[in-house]
Amino acid sequence: MKIRYNMVKKLTAMYAIIIQLGMMSCDDMNSIHQEYYEMGEGIYTGVVDSLKALSGYEKVRFDWEISADPRINKTVVYWNQRSDSVVIDVNRTQNGRMSLSYDLENLDEGTYTFEFITRDNQGHYSMPTELVVDVFGEFYIQSLRNRGIAAITKQLDETMLIEWEAIASNTVQYVTVSYEVDGIEKSIQVANDETQTVLTGLKTGDIIGVSTTHMPEKALEPLNALVREYTMPKLEREINKANFTAVVLAGDNTSVNNNRDLAKIWDGGISNPSILHTVENAPGFDFPHHFTFDMGVEAELSRFRLWPRTDAGAFSGHSPRYFEVWATDELQRPADDSSYWTTGEWKNDWTMLSDIEIIKPTDATDQSDQWKEGWEYGISDAAGKVRYIRLVIKNSNWQGSNCVNIGEITFWGDDL
Repeated sequence: MKIRYNMVKKLTAMYAIIIQLGMMSCDDMNSIHQEYYEMGEGIYTGVVDSLKALSGYEKVRFDWEISADPRINKTVVYWNQRSDSVVIDVNRTQNGRMSLSYDLENLDEGTYTFEFITRDNQGHYSMPTELVVDVFGEFYIQSLRNRGIAAITKQLDETMLIEWEAIASNTVQYVTVSYEVDGIEKSIQVANDETQTVLTGLKTGDIIGVSTTHMPEKALEPLNALVREYTMPKLEREINKANFTAVVLAGDNTSVNNNRDLAKIWDGGISNPSILHTVENAPGFDFPHHFTFDMGVEAELSRFRLWPRTDAGAFSGHSPRYFEVWATDELQRPADDSSYWTTGEWKNDWTMLSDIEIIKPTDATDQSDQWKEGWEYGISDAAGKVRYIRLVIKNSNWQGSNCVNIGEITFWGDDL
């Protein structure tokens, strides 16, 4: 009997310990949501259901449903670890479940965890429903890419042609091009399937702004990429050589070897006899040699290419090695004013387009290829519109003789 009594005593003590541990465990669980459990079972308000969010620029729109619980008269939204909150009144317009929506604005850009709780006038609360939301802001806007432009070209009818690159993101909705014509602001919307856009009324140097509208996933509203500006280009086409004519200014080299005069450098040929060929050691003409011609139109030049006499050996003969290209829009003095044209005073009224030294490649194959291709040089916009061109062959050619050969010269630019 004594042994049995001791066993019962031990079992009773063990059960007491187990019950005590269970009560301690329940206390810990209750402490997690104590403010709710202390109300007792059956007096919680209904939890928020079907909670969704759409992100906007420094704002978010929430949509959710509340249960048919008629006691619910408010929804409380917490964020920033409950340091911020807003109370939204529930005005029932129907029985049963009801949908609600709310725009929360003036939020800093970032990622938020929002808690939604319903409550009634008696101080009863629901369990919280959480939702993580990204709010857009300036950093996100800066990350949005504009649709690329492959090229902008001025057309012969003076319109501007934009050629678009392919769409790089499935969030792109459209592109807006903004510009101004005669003080009037204009804009056009470019659809995603549009590969070219023609703008009218713009001139060289005018500015357009391009902004791409995106609609990210789960976005409340479209978001626009930062505006990128483009300057309208000059027309670039070959200046029509049919309008070129030779101009003889005092001091220009007028010696001609076998009918190969200055006009040969715009006849389309780059080998003999379609070349300029002066008379070697012609009396009165020594370096520097001057040659002048009229393009027949004023043009904003962008580049030019010069070819040597290509039927001669590469980097040999009478083709120039050191020369200058000058231009002006008008002749300031009469053509026979020797004191002006032969002294260098004329350079004060002209613009130098290029001061060139032709460099001979070291490789023989490169020498041959370069001699056939000629040399191309860009022209600064600062030159403005010009009409007259003057070539100054500064000193001895590849052969070291006092003679000039030129195959051809071509100019490109805007002559509208």
